[in-house]
Amino acid sequence: MARLLLVNPPSAIGVYNKSKIRVAITSAPFITLASLAGAALEDGHEVRISDLMIEGRPLDAYRDTLSSWKPDFVGVTFTTPLYREARELAAMAREVLPEAVLICGGIHANTLPEQVLRETEFDLVVMGEGENTLREICSGKDPGGIAGVARLKDGEFVMNAPRPLIENLDDLPLPAWQLHDLRFYHSPHIASRKNPVGYMETNRGCNHHCLYCSQRVFGHSVRSKSSERVVDEMFRMLDLGFRDIHFKDDNFTANLPRAKETLELIMKRGFTAPWALPTGVNVKDVDREFFRLAKKAGCYQVSFGIESGVPEVLSRVNKHQDPDTVRNAVVMAHEEGLETVGFFMLGLPGDTVDTMKRTLRFACDLPLTYAKASMTLPFPSSPLFTLIEREGRILSRDWDKYNFHCTTEVWKHENLDWDTIQKFYAAFHRKFYFRPSYMLRRLIRDIRMGQLGADIKAVLQNDWSG
Repeated sequence: MARLLLVNPPSAIGVYNKSKIRVAITSAPFITLASLAGAALEDGHEVRISDLMIEGRPLDAYRDTLSSWKPDFVGVTFTTPLYREARELAAMAREVLPEAVLICGGIHANTLPEQVLRETEFDLVVMGEGENTLREICSGKDPGGIAGVARLKDGEFVMNAPRPLIENLDDLPLPAWQLHDLRFYHSPHIASRKNPVGYMETNRGCNHHCLYCSQRVFGHSVRSKSSERVVDEMFRMLDLGFRDIHFKDDNFTANLPRAKETLELIMKRGFTAPWALPTGVNVKDVDREFFRLAKKAGCYQVSFGIESGVPEVLSRVNKHQDPDTVRNAVVMAHEEGLETVGFFMLGLPGDTVDTMKRTLRFACDLPLTYAKASMTLPFPSSPLFTLIEREGRILSRDWDKYNFHCTTEVWKHENLDWDTIQKFYAAFHRKFYFRPSYMLRRLIRDIRMGQLGADIKAVLQNDWSG
């Protein structure tokens, strides 16, 4: 049997450090590595997870693990902002363990596999879902015969046949949460009820096709775990030490009847721990009954990808919703007693000073508990990047600059300069959170929930400047 080390880069959540929402970022083990580890463990391999984002001296800890444990395979998953760190991790692994097979996966490697292979020490790119591909790699099978693998052979880029998506997600092994030391994960009260927070997935894929979306690993055909499997996993996570569960699906309600069935089963089985939907549900895929059931089943917070309050801008980015539908969904959730979070984007295609003002007014007019805005960033895996590149408005392909606080350096907006967008980005959060009506509601809520001190600390820690 083989030894497999799976690695989470040091800045996996550090990419948000200069953003306006850093005080609300959760710290939790990543579902991707836990699921991959579960598959390898099921086949009898020895597996460790090196989560470098919780290490005080991450590269030293990583080198020590490589030197002392000597894995046969090292796997790193990363997004575009983490590409530089992934290169460094691969280089260190090659230096310490010249004979180890170095594997990478994740959205950036899936988007630019040849570039990644030519610029780094990685031997293999896992394309698409990785569980079954990783099983075959660790078994020692010739990479040339493994579906879902890209590699260099004699200097030539070779892409093997794609691996079919896993149709029955109940076939997935249980995530290997036991490989994490949960004492080192702590999330702020804004984003959690209890610590530690645990992530889980109940489906894969998204039934929408937004222009700015970088999701391409799981596709747009939604596949779901059964309600029984979902609730079984929730109880197991409690047994392993998690105290708050966050569903990380692209859209938990993509199959609304199945979502409601899951909520009914959560109640029937007597699950009492708090849980939330932080990555959002689509406003077109919900109804009042869903929110009522979610609240009864223990959900305390639900997020919505609102993006803009202007119909024409929403249409430009293929976001098939309108402000009235957004308002209806948020109001229903609020009236059923759920905290509501709205995600907004500034500098979308079609945005102007006037449309961004309208979006800010719209955000302030909704009964949102929290609002988070970002400056639009065209990741290379998104259709938006392809569109902007075709029009000659990509300013840099230096992926180190593709970070959530460096947007101004990578592309040119059609209507706006980046000084203007940055000013609106800062003004959005100031004007939303420092409205007298919002501050009064927040004060009453914090006193009722005993969170006044924590909220004051969060305000003082955040950068509200422009």
